[in-house]
Amino acid sequence: MASVTDDRWWRGFDDVILDALPANSRVLDVGCGDGGLVRRLALGGLDAFGVDPRAPTEPRMIQEKVESVGDIGTFDAVCSVMSLHHADLEPAFTALTRVLRPKAQLFVYEFAWEAYDERAAAWLADRDMSEADNSVTGWNAEHAELHPANTIRAMIAETFDLESELERPYLARMLRSHDLEHEEQAMIEDNKLPALGRWYVARSS
Repeated sequence: MASVTDDRWWRGFDDVILDALPANSRVLDVGCGDGGLVRRLALGGLDAFGVDPRAPTEPRMIQEKVESVGDIGTFDAVCSVMSLHHADLEPAFTALTRVLRPKAQLFVYEFAWEAYDERAAAWLADRDMSEADNSVTGWNAEHAELHPANTIRAMIAETFDLESELERPYLARMLRSHDLEHEEQAMIEDNKLPALGRWYVARSS
């Protein structure tokens, strides 16, 4: 099995999932990408699987969109990290309701790209050494085709019982600069930066 490598998007969120679920719970990572979170959850004692058209060819990885997958049974939990903003939401959520057992949990990590503002642009301009266009206009143009977080949140609340939501840092993770995350969090709390990260926990009926 490949090692758990790039954890920048799910760092900390893995602990939320592991703390909430009993050992051996069956969990599906929707939009699992390279499968890193699947491996982490398996190492943590969960019966973890991943689904993603780009998933690696490994046991427990399904190379499909979740709405295209056949009978894979049901799960105690589903998680999705930075993938629903790309998804066709109605068929994806129909698939989630199909694979989740009653009273199962849904864990979603997304970003509110629509909350990006001049404060975030200035913060990035001081720290991003790339030639990316971090202006608000450039950011909005880059992300305009993605679902905003408020659309995803509305879909979660409409389909499941939304139990909790947290605003979290995002920009430091985008820069792969873990050391900057505490600074970003402090500035969010002081209302000097918008919180772009969103952590949602919900439950099926």
